Amino acid sequence: MSEQEQKSTLRNRRTTVEDAADDSDTATTTATVSSSKAKTKEAKTKETKASTTTANKKGSSSTTNTGVEPQKTSQLRNLLLSLVIASLGVVLMSAYNKFVMPTREITIEQSIGLQGNCFQIANIPGPAAIEIDDRDELAFVSSDDRSWKQSSRFFHRPSSKTEQNGGIYTLPLSQKHGSPKECKLKGYAYDDFHPAGMSLFQFQDDTKAWINRLFVINHSHKGDVVELFDYSPESNSLTFVKRIESSLFVTPKDIVAVDQDRFYLTNQHGMAIKYGRVVEDLAGLALGSVVYYNGKESFKVLESLANPYGIAISPDASQLYISAFSDRSVHVYNMTEDVEGELVHDVDIWVGNHVDNLSVDKHSGDLYVASHPSYSTYLRHHLGYEPQSPSHVVKIEKLSPENYIDQKSTQPDFYFFPTPELPPLKWEVKDLFYSNGEDISATTVAAYWSGDLILGSSTSHHLLRCSLRMDQ
Repeated sequence: MSEQEQKSTLRNRRTTVEDAADDSDTATTTATVSSSKAKTKEAKTKETKASTTTANKKGSSSTTNTGVEPQKTSQLRNLLLSLVIASLGVVLMSAYNKFVMPTREITIEQSIGLQGNCFQIANIPGPAAIEIDDRDELAFVSSDDRSWKQSSRFFHRPSSKTEQNGGIYTLPLSQKHGSPKECKLKGYAYDDFHPAGMSLFQFQDDTKAWINRLFVINHSHKGDVVELFDYSPESNSLTFVKRIESSLFVTPKDIVAVDQDRFYLTNQHGMAIKYGRVVEDLAGLALGSVVYYNGKESFKVLESLANPYGIAISPDASQLYISAFSDRSVHVYNMTEDVEGELVHDVDIWVGNHVDNLSVDKHSGDLYVASHPSYSTYLRHHLGYEPQSPSHVVKIEKLSPENYIDQKSTQPDFYFFPTPELPPLKWEVKDLFYSNGEDISATTVAAYWSGDLILGSSTSHHLLRCSLRMDQ
């Protein structure tokens, strides 16, 4: 091979090697690019999977939360529905007890007044409370026309200053048709006087002179207070002693004095505002209470009472009597020497009608209770939709031990539940007066004196005096 051919061959080989090298570089570059693309694709695939997984997790979480929220909503809805049903049941039960439940059967004929035994006396507005003074043969009567009721935010007191005040009158009991005289208030610096429940306590001062102290609930527009007055028969005046205020006096209805400074009073409702009281009555809530004032401070001694109205004390000051309007009963409590006025429950006396104020015969210890046979008529009458409402008065006679009435249970023996033994009845309920409202409507108080009943009503403008028959 010639030298020229060798050079040509070497040149071709070099070209081939260089080309191969170039091809190798190209291949390497191509491989690198392909690898990079593969890695990018793989990374995108991973990112896609990751985002899909995240989305799935979010979707799952969203699905889970969406499942929890309807569950909570459903539970809340069921709870509210249960509360509505329970409230409706309470309202229906309360309505049944007040409007449908049969009342006590009255065993006397329609109205003693129609038989000629009763006559109207003392033409004064709204005589709601009566206190008897046996010593001076007087009746103290609280009077208020209550024309402020329609515009007041409250049922029991005015919410603003009224043009006309109420007053306290004395009525001579020894005169069948005696005229009432309004007591002059001495030393009384307040210009807002709307008397309601009262209590008379008699005691001797240091000179052995008898003092007639009158405890009066005043429904002032600024708040309910208790006013203390000393009565002077010579001038027929009430001298102001002091005013007692307390946040526990929410809706005071009646009061009873224990001594010259101490007293108990009833709060007929737990809420003072008008619509709060409507809710209490409709739902049958027992939010009434009894408050004790020991001469320095006040204590709530009884709670959860069903509209406590009247309150009175036994002649020997050993027991307290409380009439519960919605319970249709009179509750009897034993008094204690506790400084906070603790009371111990003794017995409940069922009257059968909606009981109002009560009074005690200081000689016999018998109770005289005003009541309302028809709650619906009573309510409509107070709201101004009925011109008259039935009146009923019962005498709860305290029996001597030899005259206790035995009780027998009608419940038969049943396995582990034997027939219970009932205690004997120590009280007997007797009907004294009934009227459909022609002579006096919705009687709120009945006081006894020397064979006569003196009846008053917060919606009437007179008193009614009735002579009881000998057999009663």
